[in-house]
Amino acid sequence: MALSQVVVSPEGPTLLERRSEVGCLLVPRFPLACEVAERPWLAGLPVAVADPSSPVVWTASPEAEAEGVAPGQPLSEALGRCPSLAVLEGRPARYASVAEEVMACLEGAAPGVEEGPPGVAWVERVDRLGSSSQGWWAGLLACLPPHLGRVPPRLQPRLGVAPAKFAALVAAHGAPGGGILALEAESMAAYLERQPVAVLPVPAEVRRRLVLMGITTLGRLSGLPRSAVVAQFGPVGGRAWDLARGQAEPVRPRAHPVKVVGRLLLSEPLSSREALLAAAEQTLSRAVRQPRFRGRAARRARLLAVDERGGAYDRTVTFKSALAGRRALWTVLRPYLAEARLPAPVSEISIELDGLCPQRGQQGELLPPRMAPQRERLEECLRQLKARYGYCPVGRVVAVEPWSRIPERRLALIDFDL
Repeated sequence: MALSQVVVSPEGPTLLERRSEVGCLLVPRFPLACEVAERPWLAGLPVAVADPSSPVVWTASPEAEAEGVAPGQPLSEALGRCPSLAVLEGRPARYASVAEEVMACLEGAAPGVEEGPPGVAWVERVDRLGSSSQGWWAGLLACLPPHLGRVPPRLQPRLGVAPAKFAALVAAHGAPGGGILALEAESMAAYLERQPVAVLPVPAEVRRRLVLMGITTLGRLSGLPRSAVVAQFGPVGGRAWDLARGQAEPVRPRAHPVKVVGRLLLSEPLSSREALLAAAEQTLSRAVRQPRFRGRAARRARLLAVDERGGAYDRTVTFKSALAGRRALWTVLRPYLAEARLPAPVSEISIELDGLCPQRGQQGELLPPRMAPQRERLEECLRQLKARYGYCPVGRVVAVEPWSRIPERRLALIDFDL
């Protein structure tokens, strides 16, 4: 929607058009682009990146797709279709790091950036003077990490610019590598009409049914009554119809909540579980010692262990109540790392505490370290009781399953053994 702005000048008021444009940054085949940026000799070869969670193809190069390799295909079938296929193990941690680097570059150049699927981001620009914005978008494309520009043209970042988010994404798919494709409001509808329904961000089953019904392009979809599409496909069909008509959607910048992060880079990867737990406890201590965490408690924690192959163990733990002390946090987090399945030695550990809230009503230790003399006298009394009765009649509470939904399983009372 175009807005207008009145500017008062010595000659009198002037009406200036203020247009809103949405740019979509697209890095096609994002995992493959990250791999080729580090291994340039793979350019032009049939290459596939394997999904780390299952033996299927995550993404493939155009040369591999020409041989019949497709995303979601079992690796055995892909190798049967293309014997010369080079298969790379997926590294989610590396791809997430590159995606965060791209988002940081965009957020440093534009006020509002929405994060999409891996390799996709939307940027909104308001043109207050009605002048050409081609130079601004070119500058935004140039601020990206330089190593992404060293990949083949088919994998290079590109920008699509249009008045609506979906139209900008479609334009980005049609833009040349390292270039920009801009759609004006007048040409956007005609451009969308020619696109296949495969570009719609809806479930694959909906796209398949559309093709079976003979609706192969967005123009045919938008030409139908909206009520008929909703009756056939439900709310998903209504949204697809709106997108095919070029309906504008707001750009929603990502939130930046207050959080503390403890990170430990290991000089040598750790393969021992005991060493991993000791390093994770040290990482947690780094996080809780930060001034931002002082006087606060956390409601959630994110555990991230990156192995030497680029794989990652990523787990988010939500606490039943806000926790503040290092000991209480470690009691809850330790079992997750103790039972984590790590296929390779760990080279980096990160613990992120978020959902911070003021520390209120949190009971501290009954006898803190500064009360060491009182602790010694108490232990001496317990030893005398044990010598008199043959056992210690005093018990202590230990955490057994603090994550359990059943209160009786969270804590246990055992004898106080000196």
